[in-house]
Amino acid sequence: MTRHLNGYVGALLATGGALVAYRAGRTHAAWREVRSARYSARPGRKLAWSHSARLAAGVAVIIAGLLMAGFEMSR
Repeated sequence: MTRHLNGYVGALLATGGALVAYRAGRTHAAWREVRSARYSARPGRKLAWSHSARLAAGVAVIIAGLLMAGFEMSR
């Protein structure tokens, strides 16, 4: 049982790490674009906040998955 959970945790970390890295890059690029834009700052800011929210949601899902896997492994 623990062997299978270790595989799931590894897969979760691998895919989750790639997802978080991608989201972090998009979020950073969106905020950099907002800072450099002189006009239409409001739509750019809205886009940057949406990327930030997606990044936070992705991190929360990964942490929840790791906590659940840890709980299952401890039983």
